[in-house]
Amino acid sequence: MLFFFKKNKKVNNSKLKILSGYNFRYRNVGKQSEKNIIKYANHFNFDYEINKSNKFERHFYWLKIKMLIDNLENGKHEFYLWLDADTFFCRYENILSHVDQSKHIFIHKNFIISKHKTKYPNVFYFTEGVNVGVLMVRNTKWSLNFLKNVWNKKKYLSHYWPDNAAFMDELGYKAEFSKISNNSQAKNVLNKFDFLSGQWNSMPKKNYENPKSDEFSNFYFDPIIIHLAGIRRRDRLNFLKKYKHLFI
Repeated sequence: MLFFFKKNKKVNNSKLKILSGYNFRYRNVGKQSEKNIIKYANHFNFDYEINKSNKFERHFYWLKIKMLIDNLENGKHEFYLWLDADTFFCRYENILSHVDQSKHIFIHKNFIISKHKTKYPNVFYFTEGVNVGVLMVRNTKWSLNFLKNVWNKKKYLSHYWPDNAAFMDELGYKAEFSKISNNSQAKNVLNKFDFLSGQWNSMPKKNYENPKSDEFSNFYFDPIIIHLAGIRRRDRLNFLKKYKHLFI
């Protein structure tokens, strides 16, 4: 018989709580990420909650938005840090020492190869966006309202980046869902954000083992967090075996 416990949590520190989650289908990568996250959390005496429920009302990607909303509504921590279950810390850096703590939401900006095509051969558009795999929020009414608006964007339920697309839309990064010129943020929204260095969300290219691949990458040298976003599960497991020496 297979047992799959729904939660793993520690409640001790009121400053920051780390949130993550994965289901049974994703357990082979998720278990390794969970151990890494707990090691980091214990080093800084941060609280954590890892949700491992197999049932969720939407695609499991949306779990981050729901857990953040629930904790902002009912929790007492000053900050909540969501980490996807394919993220891995490479060194001990206290994220609170790297941000402007007066801001409300903390995330990394990255470039996206645009779906919009140019008229010229070998010339491509890149658009600016964000990746919600590493996402920290301060416990404020503004953060809660922002995330509720993200949750309510049901037009992205069937999108291939469902939660990420909804978040980008709410922030103002709409070029990949509309006209390429529609990618600006309102000042009263932008001034609530603090953008993390790429070292906090360093993403290898999908075809990371092929040196001849010209695939675009958002990988950063000397990463704090490696995020295996968009890589097939089999290749994620191969990455974890080959590069486990990189992680704490």
